[in-house]
Amino acid sequence: MSTTKKQLIDRISNSLRLDLTKTEIETVLAELLEQTKKSLIKGEEVRFLGYFSLKTVLTKPRMAMNLQTGKKMKVPAKRVPKCKFSLGLKEEIAKKK
Repeated sequence: MSTTKKQLIDRISNSLRLDLTKTEIETVLAELLEQTKKSLIKGEEVRFLGYFSLKTVLTKPRMAMNLQTGKKMKVPAKRVPKCKFSLGLKEEIAKKK
């Protein structure tokens, strides 16, 4: 099961005691995601203390083999996203069955 952006907006709207409309909440959430994306593109780490951190790492170039043809090929170095969850969040998730 997955949670959509709309469902998150509805949950935030229902749990906040502020006078924010769903449109305003959507704008804030969209800007948070956009700024997170920009930071990751710049190579910066984004931390949400107590939850998780996001960063990008550079993979090394390597040799790989096409399993269908048996041909070897070069895989170039590339930047990939990584997510690391906090210990507290991992423990809470593990408790839920």
